[in-house]
Amino acid sequence: MFIADTEISVSGKFFRVAKLRHEWFDFLEDPAPFVQGLRDRGVAADLFTFLQEAHVPHKDYPYHREMVAASVLTIPSYDAWWDNLHFKARNKARKARKCGVQIRAAELNDDFVMGVERIYNESPLRQGRKFIHYGKNAATIKGDLSSFPSQSLFVGAYLRGQLIGFMKLFQGNEIMRLIHIIATLEQRDTCVMDALIAEAVKICDEKGIQHLHYGDWASRGLGAFRAKYNFQRHECPRYFVPLTARGKFMLNVRLHRPLRERLPQGWADRLVVIRNQWNILRYGIARGGNLRRGG
Repeated sequence: MFIADTEISVSGKFFRVAKLRHEWFDFLEDPAPFVQGLRDRGVAADLFTFLQEAHVPHKDYPYHREMVAASVLTIPSYDAWWDNLHFKARNKARKARKCGVQIRAAELNDDFVMGVERIYNESPLRQGRKFIHYGKNAATIKGDLSSFPSQSLFVGAYLRGQLIGFMKLFQGNEIMRLIHIIATLEQRDTCVMDALIAEAVKICDEKGIQHLHYGDWASRGLGAFRAKYNFQRHECPRYFVPLTARGKFMLNVRLHRPLRERLPQGWADRLVVIRNQWNILRYGIARGGNLRRGG
């Protein structure tokens, strides 16, 4: 559904929440008429939520506000960033090229999509979680990667001519966003992800962009990887607007956020370990991320 040319999505069953379909890529300059449009259209949602960026000036709006944490790297220059890294991080970022990996700009053509399909279908799990792209065919993958064509660029990592990793970058308002970054598990020892991060920083520097956004802030898994390259916690305001009486009630009693976001960090960490162990058993994954052979 579209409101004023901006796509929204609605999730939830008993308590339904509407948000911009492309959060972190679409933002509202003036939310009041947008909220009125939601009400006029009779959108089947109890609550509407939207984000604002912290690195650019914006107004404070008369809605309930909470802060969310993003992983953002501030880049004075590529050389300054590189010199500030721990020597182990620099060694990892250099390793891919030493192993013969070529990092270069890529186009979203059939050959590239076939390479992405091979990477996606390597394992049904990533970071212990069910991998949402596993099993997708080339046509679906091309459609997924075709979003924001005028603001996006692709960078591929190639070993002996075969795609073993890639990233999709989105150029926003004085910021570059990592929409997607992934590498094959088979070649994990070549540190492709590290080399791609270094290339993203170099691209930002060449374009005069000082902020690189890489997902939500986290303290484990990918969060530790980001911290290694000096990504830091960046607070951004999220606003909540009740659209129904039920939405107002849920907001008043602080039940508007998903349960996983309201759990103590220690509980959340334990549940992640349990989930990962269950997924390994469920999908028959050997240590290292590949499917077990035979039986």
